[in-house]
Parts: sequence; structure tokens; C-alpha cells
Amino acid sequence: MTTITIENIKKSFGDADILKSVTLDIKDQEFTVLLGPSGCGKSTLLRIIAGLETQDSGVIKIGERDVSALPPRDRNVAMVFQNYAVFPHLTVFENIAFGLRMKKVSDDKIKHNVERTAELMHIEHLLSRYSGQLSGGQRQRVAVARALAVEPDVLLMDEPLSNLDALLRLQMRSELKNVLEESKTTTVYVTHDQVEAMSLADRIAVMNEGRIDQYDNPDEIYRNPATEYVGGFIGNPPMNFLTSPHWSNSAPDGAQKLGIRPEDFLVSMEDQVGYLPVQIQTIEKLGSHQQLTSELEGQGLRINIASELPVQQGGILFLQPKPEKMRWYDVRGEII
Repeated sequence: MTTITIENIKKSFGDADILKSVTLDIKDQEFTVLLGPSGCGKSTLLRIIAGLETQDSGVIKIGERDVSALPPRDRNVAMVFQNYAVFPHLTVFENIAFGLRMKKVSDDKIKHNVERTAELMHIEHLLSRYSGQLSGGQRQRVAVARALAVEPDVLLMDEPLSNLDALLRLQMRSELKNVLEESKTTTVYVTHDQVEAMSLADRIAVMNEGRIDQYDNPDEIYRNPATEYVGGFIGNPPMNFLTSPHWSNSAPDGAQKLGIRPEDFLVSMEDQVGYLPVQIQTIEKLGSHQQLTSELEGQGLRINIASELPVQQGGILFLQPKPEKMRWYDVRGEII
């Protein structure tokens, strides 16, 4: 079994605390995504797991082994970067075989692993080509195949799809999870893209200024954001946060803000008991639904409504949050 245990990892560069006592337990064969904006510490944490950076304090275990002080070559990890780093002077076969040849693996084993991983990544027909003859998506597949061919205990991926166009990213996302489930590899994946995180992850660690605000499965993170930061980062558009709305008579003790997703309102074209009026400022027609920007009691509000509702800019709509979807946050921005 290949678990990853991260215990109280701290890292500073000069006066800047990049990682502030990060602790994380990743299960065997789990796909964990480190999600957050630029500068939150996610890539630094990945590089510390790989051994490419050294933590100031704390422990990294892979399986039962404490690898905190081991060089990268002794950790049995493989890494895929944003830059594909495919060698132009080698064929696809030799690119995939590169790590295995460095380990002085037998020719039979090399042939078996290269062909197996090439088939997993749907590039078995490209093994005799050079990288200059490949598209960006094909080069990225080569990079992933090369990482998997060495049969690592852990696969680390740092923004691996960000250089691909939108259609290729969608295609690669749909394939990558299946490939990694089949290869039975424990994976840690860094991205700033919440769509990638939500679609790929078994669990997501949402990072905020060197800390982990929430570590859970995608559904739980979306439905029950542990902090105001998580609710504001996850979702497009993000969760609404309202201070002292008229619905606050249902708030628990200590509640400062109501969090409610844009799709979690009961909507009426006419005034009803318990509904509040909002003025529609802008309307975005998105096919499956309409996204409204509005104002409630002087606070901005985003609402997703059915595409067939006949709303107009400047018009009035009446809303009530679905009671079971209301989330309350305290003065520290933590869920109650």
C-alpha cells in the first residue's frame, strides 16, 4: 500500500511563510488535488513531497518509509510538469523508456512497460515518431506515459494540462482519471482550476496562504464549504455571502453571514410571504440557465434561474433561499 503522510510541514523563503504547518493524509491509490490560487503554497508542497525542495520542519512518509531527508531518486516518485519536457532527439518509445533505462531495467521489461503505458495513454501507434511530429496533447500523453512506465509509488502532477487548449483539456481530463485508476497509482495533482479539481479528485485540499482550509471529497466541499474562503473560491459563480439578511431569524448563535449558492433559491415572479424582492442588474443567458447579477439590501447577489423564466434587466424578482441549502459562518469566516 502506498499512502502519503504529511505531518506539520513548514517552509519559509526569507520572511515569507510559504507553508504553515501543513498536515495531510493521502490514501492508497487516491487521487488528491492541491487546489488554490497562485502563491498559496501548493507547488512548493508538491516539490517537497518529490524531494526537489527541503522543508524547514515536518515529516513526509511514503507508505511506512520516512522520506523526509531522502533525495528524489530514492523516493520512487515520478513527476509530470506543466512543461512537457519531451526530448526532441528521441522517439516516443525512447522518451517513455528514458526513466527505465536510467534504472538499468532489462530490455524485455522496458518493452513491456513502454507498450503497456503507451496503450493506456492511446499513443501506441506513435512509438516510432519524434516529438516534433506530435501535437501538444500527444506530447503531454508521452510525458504521462513516461512517468507511469517506471511504476512509481506516487505520481506527482504540477498543472499538467494548463498548456493545452480548452477542448484538449476536456478530453485529457476525461481520460486521465481512468488511466490512473487502472494503473493503481497514488496521485497528487496541483491546479488552480476548480473545474479540473472537481472533475478529477477523490479528495481536494483547498489551500489558502500556506494552510489547508478544507480537505474532503468534491461534493462535500461544494455543498458544505468549511470556510468563507472555500465557498468563495469553489463554484462559478461562487457562493453568495450576505450580512444580516432578513432570513437571519433562522441563524444559529454566533452567525455573522449567510452563505448560499446561486442555484439554491426558490424563485417567484410575484411577491409571496417569506420572499424578498431583488432588482435585476444584468442577465447572462447560458443556454441551460440564466445567470443574474442583482442587489439585495445593498449587497451584491448572483442567482442562477431556469432559462425559460421571462426576466428583464431592471425588473424585480422575488427570492427565498432553500432552507436546507443555507450555510452560516461566524466572525472568523468558519462554518457553524
